[in-house]
Amino acid sequence: MSKLIDELMIDNIRTEGCSIGKGLDRIKILDKYNLPYDKKADNIIITGCVVISVLPKVIKSLANIFDKKGLSYSFLSKEYCCGNYLYRPAIKARDQEAITECQILSKEFIWKNIEQAKELGAKRLIIFCSPCYPIYKHAFPDENIIFYPEAIHEVMEKYKFDNSIDYYAGCYRLHKRFSPVPMDLKSTNKIFSKLEGLKINRISAPVCCYKPEGLEHMIEHVKTKQMIHICTGCYSQALKMKRKIKEVKILMLPELIERIISKN
Repeated sequence: MSKLIDELMIDNIRTEGCSIGKGLDRIKILDKYNLPYDKKADNIIITGCVVISVLPKVIKSLANIFDKKGLSYSFLSKEYCCGNYLYRPAIKARDQEAITECQILSKEFIWKNIEQAKELGAKRLIIFCSPCYPIYKHAFPDENIIFYPEAIHEVMEKYKFDNSIDYYAGCYRLHKRFSPVPMDLKSTNKIFSKLEGLKINRISAPVCCYKPEGLEHMIEHVKTKQMIHICTGCYSQALKMKRKIKEVKILMLPELIERIISKN
């Protein structure tokens, strides 16, 4: 195994499911937000091993949409990390052999989640964590795996929303190093097409928002009072700059859609 791959992290994932080991009490979070887990369902929602502790309210918004629209879903009490954190040193070193080793490990970890989903009778995985999506799709191209906006689009009706938003789709440059599978950006546009009266200021991403100049570019191009994200990383970066755009609501897509549905 390449020296660029953290063996302790591999052990954490294999034993605890999470890349950080025992530091995350997943069941406690699921219970706190009344999120169903290990239930028979048509869909299993993959939150991402760390994301659930950082964005539980956003995940709850996604669940609320599905509850209101009658989508059959469940979470997993033990979700195995896709291994994306293992890739970082290999990507930085531009070591393709190490990246390939990481992809093989990802397949091992992801299969553990797919097995659990199949045991629960699930026909599909819905991926919430943006780095997870291309890794899952590359590891198991024949499995029914979708990015969460597609599931929102499926259950949505058309709504009047005479409002303006800033939309930062993200760049996904790092994701392309995880796997060659492109991000699904079309499903979010399909959602927007169902919002009659919506006006969108689309903010480009010439530089990744994890670079200072990329984050500055994002913030400098905000023109409305609501900035919408689909990428968990971009959303977290935007929140860091809240002091510069105090009057702007920074929302993940499920939060926006939940608010719209609740008013109709």
